[in-house]
Amino acid sequence: MEVTIEMAASINGLIATEEGSEDFLSDRNYQIMLDFLKEQDCLVYGNTTFKNVISWGEDYINALKDTTVIIFSKTKQTSNYKNVIYVDSIEEFKKVCKEKNLNKIFVSGGAHTNTLFLENNLANRIIINYNPYLLTKGINLFEGNYLEKELQLEKVVKEEEGIVQIWYKVKEK
Repeated sequence: MEVTIEMAASINGLIATEEGSEDFLSDRNYQIMLDFLKEQDCLVYGNTTFKNVISWGEDYINALKDTTVIIFSKTKQTSNYKNVIYVDSIEEFKKVCKEKNLNKIFVSGGAHTNTLFLENNLANRIIINYNPYLLTKGINLFEGNYLEKELQLEKVVKEEEGIVQIWYKVKEK
């Protein structure tokens, strides 16, 4: 299984305001994600991130209609979308991936979901789209218990709209 974590953030690594708003992020970030998804088997969101995407409007959800979307949720849920599967643990996630032959996994938040993949040593790559915006308070890229991971810089890409994309390989210990 190959897992890439990709997130849009402010220049200091915040993915949303304290209230959960992502309005400061460029819409270009969503297009970047959609472009990446062409090479992936599925997209993974946390439940709060998925609710945010739904709140943006049907165009955002329709853009994912041909993508298997796996949502991490603390409570069992069923989906109104035929391409969306809810899971409540890494074990259940692995089971779904095995059953559906999903090997190229694209994780795009939120902070808890990103960290869950790192804590379970499942992430191979981290790609951060740094947006030209500064927040002093908000939601970090990663959260939770103390965690250390050594990363190796793979490349830096100057994107449209002042976005700087940084690619890191997660080093194995």
